[in-house]
Amino acid sequence: MRFVTQSAPRHLSSVILEFWLLEDDGKMSAGLPKPHVELVVSLSGLHWWRAAPGACEHRFRDAWITPLQQAPRYARSVGKRRLIGARLEPWAATLLFPNLPRGDGTPPVPLTRYFGRDVAALRRRLRGACTEAQLFDFFAEWLTARFPRPLRARNPLEEIASPRTMRRHFTRQVGVSPKQWQLLRRLDAVLRDPALGDRGRPLASLAYEHGFADQAHFGKEVMRLTGVTPGRLRARPTVYPPHLLRLS
Repeated sequence: MRFVTQSAPRHLSSVILEFWLLEDDGKMSAGLPKPHVELVVSLSGLHWWRAAPGACEHRFRDAWITPLQQAPRYARSVGKRRLIGARLEPWAATLLFPNLPRGDGTPPVPLTRYFGRDVAALRRRLRGACTEAQLFDFFAEWLTARFPRPLRARNPLEEIASPRTMRRHFTRQVGVSPKQWQLLRRLDAVLRDPALGDRGRPLASLAYEHGFADQAHFGKEVMRLTGVTPGRLRARPTVYPPHLLRLS
């Protein structure tokens, strides 16, 4: 398995957290919840997605959009899996993907729904990249050309004073409540923290540093969101992407 990330260019940094590239053998894995909307393009492999381990599978071939999820989702590939993705701030994703369905267990949305034949041209260009740097540059250029100008995508929490109005507006625009989004952000921070893999670091300390009331609260929320215990996440090899859990 190989996983690399790259920060978004400065002009996209307000709307995109990072770009990433994943290469592996395509065996079944769980994608863990994250506080971002993901735009994913397949460079190789035939991909299958399911909402739960025993649920029906849905086939994906080219490119798709994954809304915010509140539970693990499962995927595998036939053939070597090579994917490139962009993690978008959820309020920015609404600029590109108006009326994006919620991530309530339904399959990710094909990117062709929004960009039609442009998606095939994007994949051809990405596949023709000579280096990883060029691959990320091509993806950033494609996204830059499709965001509306001037580029203004701000967190709704920063713009609305009334708590009740803010919660309603935020939930409508982002797809989850402010409280749930904040929890996804905490989980994201834990999964990215190198201390998670340090077995000499007490989980209680990790819970406290990331805003959980105590270790029991931490364990309960991690189990609810990921389906596994913090100990199971801690046991993953360090080469794994933060939001991926291998099942086989």
